[in-house]
Amino acid sequence: MDDPTSMIERDVEACTEARIDLIRNDPILIERISEGGAFGGENSRAASVAMFSRDHPGAVEDLRAKAHVVEVAPRSWLMRLPIVNSAVFETDAGLLVCDTGMAPAGPALLGAIRSVSDAPIHTIVYSHGHVDHAYGTWALLEDEATMAAGPPAIVAHRKVAERFAYYLRLRGMVARYMNQPPDHLPASEEDFVWPTVEFDDVLRLDIGGETVHLVHHPAETDDQCYVWLPDRQALYSADYYQGFLPNMGNGKRVQRGTDQWVIALREMADLGATAMLPGHGEAIVNSEMIRSELRILADALAHIIDQVVDGLNARLRKDQIVDCLNWPARFADHPTLAVTYVSPQDIARMVLKRWTGWWDDIPSHWSPAPVADQARTIAALAGGVDSLVEVARTLIDHDLTQACHLADWAWYAQPDHPEVPQLVIDVYRARILDPASNTQEMTVYLDHMAAARAQQLQAGHR
Repeated sequence: MDDPTSMIERDVEACTEARIDLIRNDPILIERISEGGAFGGENSRAASVAMFSRDHPGAVEDLRAKAHVVEVAPRSWLMRLPIVNSAVFETDAGLLVCDTGMAPAGPALLGAIRSVSDAPIHTIVYSHGHVDHAYGTWALLEDEATMAAGPPAIVAHRKVAERFAYYLRLRGMVARYMNQPPDHLPASEEDFVWPTVEFDDVLRLDIGGETVHLVHHPAETDDQCYVWLPDRQALYSADYYQGFLPNMGNGKRVQRGTDQWVIALREMADLGATAMLPGHGEAIVNSEMIRSELRILADALAHIIDQVVDGLNARLRKDQIVDCLNWPARFADHPTLAVTYVSPQDIARMVLKRWTGWWDDIPSHWSPAPVADQARTIAALAGGVDSLVEVARTLIDHDLTQACHLADWAWYAQPDHPEVPQLVIDVYRARILDPASNTQEMTVYLDHMAAARAQQLQAGHR
């Protein structure tokens, strides 16, 4: 009998086809996931599954069609691409471009730039090395006006290069956790546009007589920085601020900044910016609103961090710390702290990861039996897999979380049982449609449903 995890690893293509089959026959699934998957912008389904591809025709054309320009201040623009933004500032020496979007967004970004300025691109800043911020550069380097003036400087924190190397080394893992086709992932160093200027903590640039500050604080990534133009009182806030509860608690990603994220927000709040151009979402051009938005987000994140630290010092189990997390109305009711992509509990888990090891404080989990063996024991105690299936179905309408636990035990105990794959699909479909579910967890549920659907297709169940 195959363990389902082994099946996924052995037959990625089958699970991809099963995922497509699920979405085609039940489009409400992708509609629900897309509600938060646009990160405060317009969505592009084609681009969301081709982030690393420079030549995916559907993604390139959709991004071109949906890109638009917002003039935030004189010679200052926020380029609104689906999912992500770029900020462009025209100086007397040429253009400063902050972030370049995902790989297929390069042509759309260049078109947006050329719709407002003929100046060459003087400097490109990567606020961090994520694919949606640093992969469209290739198209900008094909711009004749820019290359005639000389290649632009590409400036980034020194750890961006480490992130690019990480994408190369772990391309299969990245493809899986980002739901990208494995053959789209970078295969060599030539698939990146590398920084030409690197810095550690703070870098001061002079571009066309204007001062530009790049300030590093680990946050969504360990290589992230914000860009401050004091002469314009303009701030490119990158992904420190996202217009919703930020992606600090991503269960599928490497450790993210916690305390430093708060420090960066409070630091930016004190700059006195009159225009804030974020990496996701709409620009803010009211100085008091900028200050209040950054401060309340800092307060909310600090609130979670402090509760986790207090729980650890009280020697509570990790699950108890998360389960008793208090989230006051001041944050819960705030429109720009909406739970869209991750929850306060997800963030608490990331903070726990920052301070502790992999053990979850359950003694038997230090050296556990294989999950499939545990599942078969639980099924036997329940009176067989049929009993797990029966009880799980009775729980779907009034205790969905417990229904998911039972469905998982049934799946890991006997994935080829005729009733189990459909149970998994039904339970996790309900979980996706549950208003309490956020985007990141929904992607996990859809992947699990796809594995179950692949099992059905393999068994000939259409």
